[in-house]
Amino acid sequence: MTVRNLESSDAPLKINDIVIRRSDLSAIERASNLGSISPGSTLEVPLTATFDSAGTKDLRVIVYGRDPGTGTSVKFQYPVQLNVEERHPQMDLTANDSVAGVESTGEVTVANGLDSQITNVEIVVEGDDIEMTQSRTVASSISQNGSMTAPFRFRPESSGEHKLTTTVSYTVGDDITRTTTQTKVIDSDPLRNSVELDTTAVGSGTDRALRVAVSNGANAPLSDVTVNATSANASFQRVLLENISTSTTQEVRLNATTDEPRADVTVTAEYELGTETERTTAETTLRSVPGTIDLTGLDVIRQGGRLQISGSASNVGSTDADSVLISVADTENVTPATPNRDYFVGTVPASDFVSFDVYARTEGNVTSVPLEVTYLVDDTRKRQTFDVNLDRMGGSAQQSEQDSDNGGGDQNSMLPVFIAGGLALLVVVGVLVRRYRSGDDEIEV
Repeated sequence: MTVRNLESSDAPLKINDIVIRRSDLSAIERASNLGSISPGSTLEVPLTATFDSAGTKDLRVIVYGRDPGTGTSVKFQYPVQLNVEERHPQMDLTANDSVAGVESTGEVTVANGLDSQITNVEIVVEGDDIEMTQSRTVASSISQNGSMTAPFRFRPESSGEHKLTTTVSYTVGDDITRTTTQTKVIDSDPLRNSVELDTTAVGSGTDRALRVAVSNGANAPLSDVTVNATSANASFQRVLLENISTSTTQEVRLNATTDEPRADVTVTAEYELGTETERTTAETTLRSVPGTIDLTGLDVIRQGGRLQISGSASNVGSTDADSVLISVADTENVTPATPNRDYFVGTVPASDFVSFDVYARTEGNVTSVPLEVTYLVDDTRKRQTFDVNLDRMGGSAQQSEQDSDNGGGDQNSMLPVFIAGGLALLVVVGVLVRRYRSGDDEIEV
């Protein structure tokens, strides 16, 4: 407050008291013995007042003084109107991005900048067209210059703008309860459903499965996810997932029990998105090809009276074939021959092959040689018979026959020579023996 003694005054003014009074003249603040003010001078007087409530206050400022020259008492009175506002702790509300029908989170921070601690603090958040799933937090006190954070959870019922209102109630001083509020506008997006399934067949043979990738492209997390597959020719294990966050992918394995080599499968993912139950499907095919032996690269070579049959035992399946045995089938015109009446191949891995050789003798007009193949696949004995067509392999077989015929003609032409040489050798040996014996006789004589 400033008190001025005008220059037109002819004497100084001694200030005894300055009082602030209410409209009922009760004193709020007083300042005494402030000294004298010379003509044309001012006096600055600090005055403070505390009010129990906010609002407009009609006050009076009264100055009590005395003229030092005459000793006359003077009194000056001025009306003052104040607009009193409550001073509260500061608060700040923040809310995460929200989607209609999906629960989201936020927090309220209360900072106590008052001159004393506050007690019995209650923080409540309410929304316009919003379901509050967590709205109230209480604290026993917040110290001077201290702060606290209160979380809240909410679910917008529709997209668009919504008001969130925070109310903080507390006690200060002599059991004075105060309340302050703050409102903030948030914008909620509409719910978007976008979930994709990607399937991949894994495993081999009867140990088959589907690997399913569930990709969440929605703008909200998926909850209570169930992944299942159905087929007329296969049954699958069902898998449960808890949550899949936005813009993430989770993979699951659905073990399969197949009845046929091929199964058309429908994969389904059911999930909760916001307050709705949704479903996404995908179609795929699961094929199960057990180990299967085929004879490839066959070749036939005639060796005298035998046929040498060579080739590869090829596994055209997707599982191993064990204990593979290739034998020449014994028929009326075909008999197994040494050195390999049969050939034990052993194990042929999936998509691999092992070479073999077997021998057979034929009688009469034979056009094919039957080969019997036995093997184990998934503990099951398999048996197959392959007819090796000699007409189809005629090039190799006939060439070998021609070589054999040519060789036979040379032997027939050379036979007299071999016989003559043999007789000559016997004659020579006879002569030597005779002479040896004759020699013995002469020695004895």
